[in-house]
Amino acid sequence: MDKDSPTSETLRTVSLPHRWARVDDPGAIAVVASHETVIGGGGPAGLTAAYELTKHGRSCVVLEADPRLVGGISRTDEYKGYRFDIGGHRFFSKSSEINALWQEILGDEFITRARLSRIYYRRKFFHYPLKPADALLKLGPIRSARILLSYIAARISPIHPERTFEDWVVNRFGRELFQTFFKSYTEKVWGIPTDQISADWAAQRIKGLSLTQAVLSALNPKFLAKKGEVIKTLVDEFQYPRLGPGQMWEKARDRVREQGGGVHLDRRVVEIEHDGSSVTSFTSHSAPPR
Repeated sequence: MDKDSPTSETLRTVSLPHRWARVDDPGAIAVVASHETVIGGGGPAGLTAAYELTKHGRSCVVLEADPRLVGGISRTDEYKGYRFDIGGHRFFSKSSEINALWQEILGDEFITRARLSRIYYRRKFFHYPLKPADALLKLGPIRSARILLSYIAARISPIHPERTFEDWVVNRFGRELFQTFFKSYTEKVWGIPTDQISADWAAQRIKGLSLTQAVLSALNPKFLAKKGEVIKTLVDEFQYPRLGPGQMWEKARDRVREQGGGVHLDRRVVEIEHDGSSVTSFTSHSAPPR
């Protein structure tokens, strides 16, 4: 495992030098270490790449700007003994390779949890994914009928071509349900009007789901299983690190170090040098002392 050191060393031509400069003394730039691979950012992508590289005997270092934590927006912070996730991060993948990787990194600390997701609408909590009896009772027969008629209208006369998130959702759920839930939820989360978000983005976020499939899945949970389909929006359980998503990336950091790689915190990448055909070095700064 490499250590932070202010002394220069001879560099191999196949390695990238990592130069480190303190903000309070920007003239004191020194080569810290050289590696075959330098990775900017200690989030899930960066740490997974480093884990795979070091597992196969390749030299690498991860440079993370945060002075304390790894994981990026998938980190878990701690305050007065309590652990907080930065947003919701369920672990679910259709890829057996990715599932095996997560299990390999975290082992028995990677546990299965039942899902409980609900929508708060008009002072009532609605189960999500949809449970028809629950939705009918809480929405009332008039609004439920309007949602159904709106869906039928959308299926008879869909919007063509689908250019926006709004078009895509209305075609699959009807305008009434779009106005009831999808529009306000999406604009609150992303801060962008739904008629300015592309239909391609909607297809990725709500992939494979329509009102018909949601209802059939709720009435018969084995419906999609029989068809061999797995729709992420409808899963009723998921895997989760026992101490939050950050635990996965903290463990990945430790494994990278154990396997001979480096993970340096408080290293914000500010410059990547190249010779016109390939990268030659990374330069990072540490935060000024407080």
